[in-house]
Amino acid sequence: MPKNETLEIQKILVDLGKKLGFEAYMEEQIHGKDTYAPIYDVVWYLNLEMMNPDSIRPLFGYEQDWFERIKRIPFAGFEVEGSTTSSKNQLSNFANLYSGNFIYNFVIVNNAGAGKEADTYRRGNKLNRYFLDFAGIRNTFFFDKVHLEKSIADLEECNSDISINTCRIGQRGKLGGETVSVPIFDQIKSMIEGTGFLVYQNWSPEIYSIEYQIMKELEPKNDFEAFCMQKAFYPEPYEMVVQRSRTKTDSYYIPKLDLVLGFNAPKGFVQWLEQLAHHMKLSVVDSPILYGLQNKIIKELFVPLISLEIESSVNKHLNGGIFNMSKNSYIGILVTKENAESHLQFFKKEMGIKNVICYCVGGGK
Repeated sequence: MPKNETLEIQKILVDLGKKLGFEAYMEEQIHGKDTYAPIYDVVWYLNLEMMNPDSIRPLFGYEQDWFERIKRIPFAGFEVEGSTTSSKNQLSNFANLYSGNFIYNFVIVNNAGAGKEADTYRRGNKLNRYFLDFAGIRNTFFFDKVHLEKSIADLEECNSDISINTCRIGQRGKLGGETVSVPIFDQIKSMIEGTGFLVYQNWSPEIYSIEYQIMKELEPKNDFEAFCMQKAFYPEPYEMVVQRSRTKTDSYYIPKLDLVLGFNAPKGFVQWLEQLAHHMKLSVVDSPILYGLQNKIIKELFVPLISLEIESSVNKHLNGGIFNMSKNSYIGILVTKENAESHLQFFKKEMGIKNVICYCVGGGK
């Protein structure tokens, strides 16, 4: 049973989730029980059946468990520490959420309830940065109970609706004159157009635009500082002449995914995040989405639910697509005319990539 201090925060989160239009539950276990399986303090689910996803069911082949999951998506997971706790307990909160395949992860502490120590917030911020350095960014937010309460108090009557769209994706967008994937694209186009999801071709995540804007607020005093801030580079290795970055592509590799199906997050959820960002003040630099909302870089919060990489041949290029889909969408589908399952199984085994599946347009898995 959770402590009373934790239970109080859990109840606040359940009430908030329902207000925002989610199905909200406490003490939720979403993993199988054949190993250790965390029980999440609160989970918000979002029902997406109104988006008519059935037309893309064939793309999931034998992986129908993934298809069922996108119909009722585990949208947000919460881990709560209502009183004093150890650093390893807090680190476990981040790890548990990362393993839960939520769209958004929230770790909340109650610094005022941590007794004489009163240090869970400061340590939690450090642990958040530590974990993300090793595990990578995955829409994780860390804050205190006081931020939660203030954000809710300032939240006006909110719109919990999500938009249903009529898909019309046109012809295959081409990059660098590439045309060989067009016949494959044409075979799956009708499935995609049958849904109510937003569809983007050659899509790039916004996170790098946000991080670039954060870096632009810092003015380096010399070339060394510019390099540390990713605001300078050597354009070639012979003369080693320093050049300052002028665009985000000078500073960051920005992946492009062939196709992405998704939706804009419920407006009420976005309104809550905006209030949260306001009360977290400078701490938003640790949560790029909050910084993006606070500074109007993000107007609508797009959720990249399903990504597709269309590959006409099985080679090393395909491997990069597997990695990009895994890190930048909820579920990735590798669409090929040859069986690429051996490549996929290698990265599942060696890198722990579990959210990418394969669909062969020639039939079979």
